[in-house]
Amino acid sequence: MKRLILTLLLIVYIFTLSACAPSPAEADGIQFTDASGQTVILPKEPKNAAVLFSSFADIWVSAGGKVEITVGESIERGFAESDAILVDGGAGKTIDIEALIASNPDIVIASADIDAQKEAAEICRKAGIPTVLLQVESFDDYLDALRLFTEITGKTELYEKYGTAVKTEIDEIKKSFADDGKTEKILFIRAGSSERSTKAKNTEQHFVCGMLKELGAENIADYAPVLLDGLSFEDILMHDPEFIFISTMGDENAAKEYMSGVLEKTEWQSLSAVKNGKVYFLPKDLFQFKPNALWAESYKYLAEILND
Repeated sequence: MKRLILTLLLIVYIFTLSACAPSPAEADGIQFTDASGQTVILPKEPKNAAVLFSSFADIWVSAGGKVEITVGESIERGFAESDAILVDGGAGKTIDIEALIASNPDIVIASADIDAQKEAAEICRKAGIPTVLLQVESFDDYLDALRLFTEITGKTELYEKYGTAVKTEIDEIKKSFADDGKTEKILFIRAGSSERSTKAKNTEQHFVCGMLKELGAENIADYAPVLLDGLSFEDILMHDPEFIFISTMGDENAAKEYMSGVLEKTEWQSLSAVKNGKVYFLPKDLFQFKPNALWAESYKYLAEILND
């Protein structure tokens, strides 16, 4: 029944779209090849934007846009008004496609990393709704998204403020480490509230590990892959990291309590990082979600720790 309703909605939407089709001049937009490999034409200065991922809603607002249709997390994080139309009450892992199409968006911005959003994007494209799938894993990816969004909103001066200026700060931080020449051994842990949900991450798996590498750090999980399946103390001791960085997921207090218990174990107390007080729980606002306009603050935070 749900599939039938969705099909009928699509038919009605496509009929309406064809009846009100813009002229070639009005159809002029921005051509962009997105994370799915599709080349899409996106409208300039849309009035009813649907942003299905809170991190992208953050960038959209920095680019001068307004989020009209979104997910609950965007409202919780302050990137959309409380009266925005919701197509998912959480983080966008399930999308109410019927509600999305019925809300008549003139652009849909979605994540290429979330299956439900990729499915929604495919259906929206079939309905003729301009849709872009993005993947932002690094500062350079953020710059690409910000540039695209400011071109869409027409507020390109905001790229200078939230893009170019931030890059200048980051380049200065990186340069100081390149001149330094030191290499610090680190362990990065993504911690949940149990042994099963707590694992190390390598440079390819988490954006913070990539940042640390850019600052000259050496991640022991890059050459001890057993740590990606769990915290094998023997392997950690073998490489004896000088710094341990911990990012929590889920219930932050429960994750911190679990990791604190691990760190208090006698064997963990023998690690250089623990003995020397070089264990850091990273703040969520800079390291749980992509920091976007705060990338420079995130680099600075890590740099100050490594320089301590």
